Formats: sequence, structure tokens, C-alpha cells
Amino acid sequence: MKFLMNYKGAEYFYTDKWLYAKKGEELTKLAVFDRHLFKLRLFNRIPILEIDGVRMHLVRDFKTPLDYSKEVVRELKIGKNDEVLDTCMGLGYTAIEAAKFARKVTTCELNAAVVALCKWNPWSDKLFSSSNVEMVNGDSANLVTGFKAKAFDVIIHDPPRFSHAPQLYSLGFYRELNRIMKPRGRLFHYVGSVGENKGRSISVEVANRLRQAGFNARLHTRTQGVFAEK
Repeated sequence: MKFLMNYKGAEYFYTDKWLYAKKGEELTKLAVFDRHLFKLRLFNRIPILEIDGVRMHLVRDFKTPLDYSKEVVRELKIGKNDEVLDTCMGLGYTAIEAAKFARKVTTCELNAAVVALCKWNPWSDKLFSSSNVEMVNGDSANLVTGFKAKAFDVIIHDPPRFSHAPQLYSLGFYRELNRIMKPRGRLFHYVGSVGENKGRSISVEVANRLRQAGFNARLHTRTQGVFAEK
């Protein structure tokens, strides 16, 4: 095990596969099993989230997952008066980056295991300490129906892959996003590359479905997603 850092009275250590925190004599492996194995693992000395061994961050072409979040937020041109919705929080890196520029960020997370890991992750700290970040627990497919119409200037939608959460790629869900977005609002939808080389382009399908829901949409190769405007 190698030493990483000190954070809030704990010492952090890592191996090739695991991240640990030690408080006093107690050593905690930063992993939670809740039907699936959720764990933190380092990528260029920044924790990333893995679920059942599948990496939940796009790091190809980016030095760290933080750089990916910076690119997304920069492309969205978030301003100081903007209300931002982050539908799928994860470790919160994109929500935290957006909060540097926005008036308020509302971020949603379904899995209690992910929230527990965020509390251990030093780079997720501002989810809990920033005055302009509000965390909401629940399934975004249900949560969006409770938000007021025209409530958000910017929406960041970084869902699990299509096979795990098809409801978050549906036309009905996109219409809800359009309903809660202000006129000329901006959206980023991460899609990923799964299935892109098997005769099916989920990115193109997503873009077309967003257009049906009332957005202008364009593919963005570097972030493997779709940017859209109402």
C-alpha cells in the first residue's frame, strides 16, 4: 500500500485496485456492496467510481476525471445567475465544477452506496460543504416530474449506460427535461461509446429523440455526448 494524503483526520492509502482510509487503528476499504460492488479507485491520483468493475468516468483523452468535468461545464457556458440540474451525481465532480459558476446546483443520486463513498472521497467534499449545492436522493426519472416548469437554465444528464437505465433515455424523460428547462436553456447528455461499433449509434438515437422533445442537438465526440438547446 502507498500513502496518498491526509483528509479530515484520516490517512488515505492505495493499491492498484483499492483505496483505503485509516482513522486511528481502523482501516476501511472504500467499497460498498449493495446488490452491486461500488468502489473508489485512483486514476492519476484522483478517485473514480467503479460499479461491478465498470468505470463510471470518461478518462480517455483527459488527464483526470476533473478535466472532463471542466470541459463539460465550459461548453455549457454556465453563468452566475444560472440554476443547474445535475440528474445523476456520481462522485459529484461535474456538479462541483458547475457550482463554481452557477447560482445553484441541484444534484440527484439514487444509490445510497454512492453517497456513502462521496462522504469518504476528499474530492467530493464540496457536495456537502458548498452553500449553492443541494443534493436530492431518488431516481431522476421520477424526480424530474416534481420540478416546476422552466426551473433550470442548464441540465447535466450523465446517466448509466442505456441497458441499465433505459428510462433515462426515453422520449418521455426528454420531454420532462424540456418542460423544466427555461427558454434557450442548455443541456449536456453523456452517452458513451457502448454499441457505437456494433451497427447502432446510441448517440445519434439520443440526438434524434432530443430533437423530437423540442431541443436542437449536436454530437460532441470528445465528451462522447450530446449538447442541446431548448
